[in-house]
Amino acid sequence: MIFNLNRFSFFGTLLFLFAYQSAVSQTVAGKVVQEKTSKPVAFANIKLIGQAYRRTSFGVSANEKGEFFLAMKTFPVELEVTAVGYISKKVKIDKPTTNLIIELQPEAIKLEDFVVSAEKVTQEELKSPIQIEKLDISDIKNTASFNFYDAVINLKGVDVATQSIIINSVNARGFNSTTNLRFKQFTDGMDTQAPGLGFSLSNIVGPNSLDVELLELIPGPTTSKYGPGAFNGVLLMTTKNPFDYQGLSFTVKGATIASEEFDTRFFTIGNEFIHDISVRYAKAINDKVAFKINGSRLGGVDFVADNYDNIGPGDSFERTHSLRNQGINGVNVYGDDRAATMVLPRSFNGIDFDSALPIPSERDTVYQVTRQGYEEGQLVDYGVENLKFNGALHVKLSPKTELVAASYYGRASAMITGDDRIALRDFAIYQHKLEVTNEKFNIRAYTTGQNSGDSYNVGKLGESIVEAAKPNEDWFNQYFLLNRAGRGITVSRRTADTAFPRGTFLNRFEAGTPEFDSLRLVIINSQDPDFGAKIFDHSKLYHFESSAKISVGKDYFQDFEMGINARLYDPESNGTIFTDSIGNDVTNFEAGLFVEATRVINDQLEATISGRIDKNENFNVVSTQRLSLVKEIKPNTFFRGSIQTGLRIPNVREQFFNQNIGDLVLVGGLEPVVDQYDLQGNAFLISALDEFNNTVQDISNDDTRFGSGPLNINAIRLENLDILERGIIRDDKFRGIKPERITSLELGYRALVEDKRLFEVIYYINHYRNFIGTTRVVKPRTSPSIDLQLALEQANNPGSSTRFFVSDNAESAIITQGLELVYDVTSDQGTNFAINMTFANILQQNDDPLTPGFNTPPFKLNMTLGNDKMSERLGAQISWRFRSAFEWESSFADGTVPGFNTLDFQFTYSLPKIKSKVRFGGNNVLNNQQFNSFGSPEITSYYYLSFTYGQR
Repeated sequence: MIFNLNRFSFFGTLLFLFAYQSAVSQTVAGKVVQEKTSKPVAFANIKLIGQAYRRTSFGVSANEKGEFFLAMKTFPVELEVTAVGYISKKVKIDKPTTNLIIELQPEAIKLEDFVVSAEKVTQEELKSPIQIEKLDISDIKNTASFNFYDAVINLKGVDVATQSIIINSVNARGFNSTTNLRFKQFTDGMDTQAPGLGFSLSNIVGPNSLDVELLELIPGPTTSKYGPGAFNGVLLMTTKNPFDYQGLSFTVKGATIASEEFDTRFFTIGNEFIHDISVRYAKAINDKVAFKINGSRLGGVDFVADNYDNIGPGDSFERTHSLRNQGINGVNVYGDDRAATMVLPRSFNGIDFDSALPIPSERDTVYQVTRQGYEEGQLVDYGVENLKFNGALHVKLSPKTELVAASYYGRASAMITGDDRIALRDFAIYQHKLEVTNEKFNIRAYTTGQNSGDSYNVGKLGESIVEAAKPNEDWFNQYFLLNRAGRGITVSRRTADTAFPRGTFLNRFEAGTPEFDSLRLVIINSQDPDFGAKIFDHSKLYHFESSAKISVGKDYFQDFEMGINARLYDPESNGTIFTDSIGNDVTNFEAGLFVEATRVINDQLEATISGRIDKNENFNVVSTQRLSLVKEIKPNTFFRGSIQTGLRIPNVREQFFNQNIGDLVLVGGLEPVVDQYDLQGNAFLISALDEFNNTVQDISNDDTRFGSGPLNINAIRLENLDILERGIIRDDKFRGIKPERITSLELGYRALVEDKRLFEVIYYINHYRNFIGTTRVVKPRTSPSIDLQLALEQANNPGSSTRFFVSDNAESAIITQGLELVYDVTSDQGTNFAINMTFANILQQNDDPLTPGFNTPPFKLNMTLGNDKMSERLGAQISWRFRSAFEWESSFADGTVPGFNTLDFQFTYSLPKIKSKVRFGGNNVLNNQQFNSFGSPEITSYYYLSFTYGQR
């Protein structure tokens, strides 16, 4: 690999030197001014038009002085010049010139006229065969969200799982997750996923708000174009070209956030502070070479995850162990997850066993017992930071061919939710890219790496602190024996939490004590798989791709594009996460090929077909296809339909997982990875064990059936052993994980009515197969095939059994559907009103516990109202969102996410003399308590003030 990388670097160096010395191009340069007054028209758009550019967008923007520059290859050419508030103009250029003056006539505007602006919807967008949601420069600058990335939540059909101020997992069309494996994200063509995680960590390594030119979100399966994993959609971020956007710009933003007790009053200033500083500088050295550099830092106090509701037996409001409930399991409490199922003395009418010690009665009962864990706030601090640097060198090899060398670096400290809660501490991602791009072809190579820094697993930390005082096996045995001896629940728990017997164990560590703090530091800095919580992950990926638009004759296809790609994953965890132990290096290679063609059948009907094949070294060749038709019903009114297939190849974690996270082991789905644990015939499905325990508990506690007479627990168990026998892992189980599959049918209607209002209706139905989830099993020390009853006793004791979560495929199919509605209107004066609604549900559900949760509100509603020209200097935007309640299911926790609505606003005041803007805004200003994924932090209200200089 080192040799190959050296060759790649040498080739890149030669290519760069060649670019730098390339020949001088023919140029067109000039200035755009206002007719009669000759006043410069700042930031006018100059675009090449004509048949050769019918399906492309090639042009530049003038600077603040109205000056522009274009490098041309051939003449004559025709330019179209547009600017807000001016009538567009077409200019024909026969030869190179450097002093061209283009005059634009101001446009008379009537206040009552409303039209959809060209920037919001073009003719090409109206008849696009796929749905594309866009946020352009204007949207980004005027969003009411705290940052531009958060603004995607206002797009139709989008779901967001908020884990931190800086980390939002974006998804579309169902099966949302905090580890969004089915949704891909790209920055200038680079997949931004962390190689060892298999998903993008929001925008911690991406561009800052000053460098973003365009965000495009494509919902639904897009595998045929963007590769395996583009299952639920993709988010494309395009940054500004330094040739087109030059100069210095910076933003300073401060925000207050409420991190303590939630205040229900409107407009409550928080008790904590966040700062966000961004800077961008770009310059064209000459007409061939330009560069840009960007940097930003966000720091402060993050959202807090303080949901201590009980998800164990009993009521959710129960927070502490009591005579009534010994099985408390808090959502954001760690170390209390494993429950032991015991036969304990039945309580005597609620008598406190401290003051009255009963003897075991003839009527024993079944209890679930957990240890006392630690709240998340006792284990972590909620400091948040995101530091980013990136830069790019652009070299024009010819007027239409550009070489780009770019590097990105991002470092973050924040909390995220995966299979457990994870504290990212100085977690870093870096990306390096070399690319040659042309309107006819593209060649791109890049590498992505990650460094886990001082990150640690919070769940494992809590579990290790609990067991450091007394191992589970000893604690539960003491608790059980003391109860059977008649000591009672309270005394038994209190004694088990002490160092008894002296010299062997330690007292329970109390949060905040020096002993607790010292032990915590030892654990979060240890990589011992049985004790330490520190995460070591230095995984990398290497990627190459190339695509070309080929002319095959207009009698066949108007557009024909094909491309290839190859990727190598190199997981590196020293055996702490993957199976990459010493002497067992792990890599994973995959490659693919795609073809896409468009044919105009007649003046009203256009068809697009695409196909793709992919090969991963651990799976057979797989293929995906898409066929779409677009028909123009009448001018500016289009109907489209498409049928497409998509797939997701298991990522490196789902293939090679081998991680001990305290109370369980995460195992990848490849057959050699699972086989090392010998689960077939030797383990139970946890769902079967839970069903058995619940059945026995319900029967034994049924006073109407047994009254106050004697009860034989063993007889009840024997009567229900068939439940356990059905849950023993079959010999044909875990014989190799398979790729996920989706088939999607989508119908859409899009109309621009009377050049004033945009309407859109979309219906889709998705059929999923081979869903990847986790099969949850428990393996006792004794095989159930040898002694079923002894295996049962051990499986119910956390000290004598181990839980495994194995990546696996669901055996049943599932069908979902959705309906999306859009109404959007924008005035020439800058007033915009937009509303979109989404309905989504499951048509055919299965009872397979492995199927991931749909995790999507049945109904979503977004409304925005804004005007960036309320006066000469003042602009404003208000956004309101509603989400209905829904059920959340994940490997971390299951529960209900209540419905909520939230209101955001922003006011912008321009200072044109110093090229600056001041913004004041607030998010969740109604102070509605909310969280959008179960077990993640509560999203509080916060208010911000920013100053921006030089942003274009």
